[in-house]
Amino acid sequence: MEFHQTARLNPYGNGIYGQQSIHTTNERSSTVAGSSFRDAFQGALKTTESMESIFREASERYGVDVNLLKAIGKAESGFNPQAVSSAGAQGVMQLMPATARSLGVEDSLDARSNIMGGAKYIADLLERYQGDTVLALSAYNAGSGNVEKYGGVPPFKETQNYIKKVLSYVGEDMDLSGVLTAGAGGSVSLAGTDALSALGLGEAGSGLAFCQEDAQYLVELMRLRMESMFHSQVFSEDEDGSAIDSLV
Repeated sequence: MEFHQTARLNPYGNGIYGQQSIHTTNERSSTVAGSSFRDAFQGALKTTESMESIFREASERYGVDVNLLKAIGKAESGFNPQAVSSAGAQGVMQLMPATARSLGVEDSLDARSNIMGGAKYIADLLERYQGDTVLALSAYNAGSGNVEKYGGVPPFKETQNYIKKVLSYVGEDMDLSGVLTAGAGGSVSLAGTDALSALGLGEAGSGLAFCQEDAQYLVELMRLRMESMFHSQVFSEDEDGSAIDSLV
């Protein structure tokens, strides 16, 4: 299955067949006079969260094992929020547009909305098939119609391989703490962003001052995020995510 991806590190490779979602909301608020550079910077990034926290929240909300949800996300898209298959499936959980609409997902490219939508979908399928994970995954991949038509797992090689792949991933230790994405509906603080832009353009009205400590802060943050990106490829080093959190 072919994916068209934006420029983003995808540490897990391409997924198979799937679904997707998410919506982005921009909120503009007034800049607080006299705020520090670090306050403005942190405000601009205030909604950044780890994909691990999104999956865990989805697991608790819909009562689906978190390892199963992450296994689906890995098989479907390699945890890429911007993945789009040749069939039109989108996002981390590769939701087809019609499926996304039925789940109330407005923007299939938003990681949080997508994962929540995919979690609700697989939860509904597990309930429909009385907890049978294999049948639920069959329906997730090939559709409930084919499961009913064939009285079980459809005789499609892709679906059969998909089930094996997901179940093999369930047993893996997938720590996504270092994989950061836009959270809280993707909203950002444009007040902080505007203040930083004004500072970058040398506008006196930005109300911000940039000192040597601020420069060191940015360098350290960039270093930690680069390390986190590389370490996330092997599902390890969650301490890097903690270090970033302590800064932002």
